[in-house]
Amino acid sequence: MTLMQRREPSVVGRYGRLKLIGAGVVLALVGIARIMTNVQVQLNGHGQPTFSWGLVSAGGICILLALVPISWITRAARTKHSNDHR
Repeated sequence: MTLMQRREPSVVGRYGRLKLIGAGVVLALVGIARIMTNVQVQLNGHGQPTFSWGLVSAGGICILLALVPISWITRAARTKHSNDHR
């Protein structure tokens, strides 16, 4: 590659999808482990409730988002809103 050529930045970072799937699996497993021990709600460090089902569903959403094709992401990034007056 010469100095005049430029590569377009990648939409998805290195191992980005794998990290998202890993985070989703961890969240889901923690939520399932809490459900199995009959813990439905637990307070976090800030005193806010953390729901076990919320952890499981957040993990599932992370895994589903990792499966979205890159072409959909680039298409959504290129879409201009009718309110943009640039």
